[in-house]
Amino acid sequence: MIRVAYLCEFPSINGGENSLLSFLASTPEEIEPIVLCPPAGPFADRLQQLGIASEGLQLTNANGQRKDPELISADLLAKLKSISPQIVHANSLSMSRVLGRIANEISIPCLGHVRDILKVSKKVISDLSQLSKCIAVSDATRQCYLDQGLDEQRILRIYNGIASDSSENASVMNRDGLRASLGLNSSSRLIGGVGQIGLRKGWDVLLDAVEDWLVKDPTVDPHVVIAGVRHSNKQESIEYEQALLQRGNHGPLSGRVHLVGYWTPIAQFLQEIDVLAHPAHQEPLGRVLLEAAAHRTPVVATAVGGTQEIFGESGAVLVPKADSRAMADGLSQVLKEPEFSRCLTEEAASRAQTLFGTESHREAVLDVYRRSVD
Repeated sequence: MIRVAYLCEFPSINGGENSLLSFLASTPEEIEPIVLCPPAGPFADRLQQLGIASEGLQLTNANGQRKDPELISADLLAKLKSISPQIVHANSLSMSRVLGRIANEISIPCLGHVRDILKVSKKVISDLSQLSKCIAVSDATRQCYLDQGLDEQRILRIYNGIASDSSENASVMNRDGLRASLGLNSSSRLIGGVGQIGLRKGWDVLLDAVEDWLVKDPTVDPHVVIAGVRHSNKQESIEYEQALLQRGNHGPLSGRVHLVGYWTPIAQFLQEIDVLAHPAHQEPLGRVLLEAAAHRTPVVATAVGGTQEIFGESGAVLVPKADSRAMADGLSQVLKEPEFSRCLTEEAASRAQTLFGTESHREAVLDVYRRSVD
């Protein structure tokens, strides 16, 4: 059994945290995990429910401001010394940077999981270069950092794993439950979205697309339901959320935009909507897209990052980013052509089972661990 310390920055549960939880649940015999993370919040609560050991690690002060990097490094070094792991595995780009700064001061393998496609500074590449190995979640993510100077021997791609929905007619919860909670009738078409409320997710483009669709076909009854919360307290993020809410209260989309906050389980949400729209401006390998594929929920998404690696040429309708008209056409086609939609979901489910199974993900990560401690 390999003792691994995992470093996580946020108290919330998003794609990276869900991917880690899924991995840990699949490796009870091989891994002795201890997760260093904020001591209070949904993520810490979930770890406790699963019986996974954790240790408090707070990167921000009482005012929510990030601590000085030297203080963070000193705190992390002290905690690692006290728990004596065989491997340290940072679960995000930010935590990989934190780990990279102290990697030369500890004599154990240091791994970083890179789950973002970003333009970064030379200092970021330097921090990542101190790690034993970086794990990118998609080929597109790996290429992003190779293009910015990270050595190709330093980074490998391991796809996230997702449990496949093995039944073609999976058990579906009450499909009118979400509609009823929103005060909608059964004929309303639910266009779902899952993700943080932030600019890079492109929710404004989705609303533009639905407006376009309504102009072309006033007979439809579409409703946009977004499951997610705003984490950023930047003014631009606050104003962005307010603008989405404003569009749902006034104008052509009045009464058609529903921000329902954090939703769990996502599987239930995916079963109740008619189509998942994913208008992100960038997406390394969206976990909700993998879940939609596994649960046979049709998808209209932007062709960015690792999204095409999930769906290939025929597992979803992929459109250019920031193109509301193309997204409107995709939504209309999926919702009006049941056979076309069925073919999409069958192809997506097949790819999810073949390329993104939990077993292949688990074995690939464990192989990195075994090689690291040999």
